[in-house]
Amino acid sequence: MVVVKVDINTLKSDFPKFKKDLLNLNEYMYKNPELGYQEFESVQKITSLVTKNVPNAKFNKFKKIPTAFTASFNQKPHNKNIAICIEYDALPNVGHACGHNLISSIGLGAFFLLSKYKKQLNYEIKLVGCPAEEIIPLTYENGGGGGKIKLINEGVFTNTAYSVMIHPATRNEVDPLMIAVKQLDIEFYGKAAHASGSAYVGKNALDAQILAYNNISALRQQLQPVEKVHGIITHGGESPNIIPDYTRSSWMIRAQETKDLKKLEKKILNCFKGAAESTSCKLNVVEGNGTYENLVTDKKLKNIFMEKSKKLSIDMKTNESYDQSKNGSTDFGNISKLVPSLHAFLQIVDDDGKIVNHQPEFAHATVTKRATDMIEAGSLLLASTILDL
Repeated sequence: MVVVKVDINTLKSDFPKFKKDLLNLNEYMYKNPELGYQEFESVQKITSLVTKNVPNAKFNKFKKIPTAFTASFNQKPHNKNIAICIEYDALPNVGHACGHNLISSIGLGAFFLLSKYKKQLNYEIKLVGCPAEEIIPLTYENGGGGGKIKLINEGVFTNTAYSVMIHPATRNEVDPLMIAVKQLDIEFYGKAAHASGSAYVGKNALDAQILAYNNISALRQQLQPVEKVHGIITHGGESPNIIPDYTRSSWMIRAQETKDLKKLEKKILNCFKGAAESTSCKLNVVEGNGTYENLVTDKKLKNIFMEKSKKLSIDMKTNESYDQSKNGSTDFGNISKLVPSLHAFLQIVDDDGKIVNHQPEFAHATVTKRATDMIEAGSLLLASTILDL
């Protein structure tokens, strides 16, 4: 039997079969954003589309992570898999301002296209539904992020040869240097008292939070450009006439690589300890669901993806072309430390600073024609890259 190699134009002719479903999903998720670990409706829509377009796909779900799943085809004995990761959680108040609706649509598009060419595939193809990539305060019932870290612990990537995904962005970049991040929620416990009549009796937990915030603001001057610390006070007290006896804040600490993050964390913890000591408050540090590792891009995947981008006339660049002090983080970095991986950016808005990720305007941009055209381009890029493997 002669197996004919599938080129990107052949895949392009197949895409219209799935286009309507993918556009409808993208718009549905935009209109119905769900926070991490609560993406039940989004997952239901996604898995229904998988069942419709890949009827023989085999699903696996996780009791401890109810909004996570995998769907696979081409399973054979001793067959390694290629994981296509998708995300579908939104952000508080700004919805899909990081474009996870597009990530899902692109990943599904690639999965559907590949299902038509099983004879050309040496690998099992596994769609991995990854909840809660966004880090939100642990004070939220579903806070903390780290869905992929939990999936790693469940053994989802144990037999994975390669892992890929595409993220919408302000630029076309094959190998962004996504940086490491750790989440901390900080609690201060003081002593309540009448704020006017007996303030000297109290221990002000809000003063502790404010001091800690100012300590970190002072520290920032001595940080490297890729070292970042940002936080919010999520609970500041009950009433202005009561000395606050409990306050809480949520923080993210970022550095270029995980080893640098550990050094920075010690400095940040000293800011909190100093605030506790000066206010006589008790400090409690609540850690998030693991550290997000810095992203490592596989050279082989990078080269194939760049070649495919040229065939679609996409001006794909490498990280040397961009200011890497502007990068965010992802728990996909943890996967990239385990298996050869690619987490490319596709541009849906101009790179002029007017619209950036995590703004409401970016959420609105995910349903423009420019963005929905990227669903097709991204699907073709992932599918053709995988076929070349």
